[in-house]
Amino acid sequence: MSEESPAILRRVLGRHLQDLRERTGRSFDEAAAHLGVNHNTVRRLEKGLHKPARSTPWRELLIYYGADDATVNALVELGSRAEQDNWWDEYSDVLSPAMANCVMVEGAADKIRGYVPNEVPALMQTAEYARAAAPVPDCDRWMELLQRRQAVLDDDNGPQLWVTFDQAALLRETGSPGVMEGQLAHLLKLAEQPRITIQVVPFSAGIPHAARAGSCCLYRLRSAELPDIVCVDQLDRMDFVDRQDAVASYTEVLDQTAGQAAARGEETRRLLQKIHDDWRTAT
Repeated sequence: MSEESPAILRRVLGRHLQDLRERTGRSFDEAAAHLGVNHNTVRRLEKGLHKPARSTPWRELLIYYGADDATVNALVELGSRAEQDNWWDEYSDVLSPAMANCVMVEGAADKIRGYVPNEVPALMQTAEYARAAAPVPDCDRWMELLQRRQAVLDDDNGPQLWVTFDQAALLRETGSPGVMEGQLAHLLKLAEQPRITIQVVPFSAGIPHAARAGSCCLYRLRSAELPDIVCVDQLDRMDFVDRQDAVASYTEVLDQTAGQAAARGEETRRLLQKIHDDWRTAT
């Protein structure tokens, strides 16, 4: 199995800490008082959203929670790994915190399922398309980051990827007709890979059910301790939601949208080929 990132390990560790604290009936204030820290420090450790200090007293906290020796040793080791840097931290000059979360869940996912109404998702972009669509002025740094992100699809233990496109996303010119022709050729190649599923909702199917949700992506993570996560693009932010009811709602919408799309396999391939050929004609 692929090595989990420190960011994911922080969340896994946080789940264990929360479970142990609640089992013993300890409050945040009691745990904080025992460690001699502010209660917010204990809350942050359980959320796992920030890099913990190397001086974090994992062992003392776990013993206070009544964990057995094996659990203490395993979680102390996990804490040590969680204190490390993520590979993407060096790209903070071009990577927003929200996009960093995307990179985190991409690398930790067993399955990724999304709906894209406007553009080809990053993991499936050609270099030419990506340069034309890059949201940052330092395109070279962005491309270097993108290449490392896309490596997850070449990993033998990488995720299964299922993307449903609105047809409009493939007809909207990005860069030039030649760029679009190359991008469609790339999608046709990706569609041949056993772990990748591509569908397209044609205009003839009407408005996709997922249109009211906008661009969204559902991640099922490898770690059994962590729940499924939905990422929803908003005008000025990305929302990451792991509430079970929200995940169920988005799963239902994605199922409904897939039902409107061209059937997986040959029917989708023919539609992609037609769009590719139309772009070739336009060059």
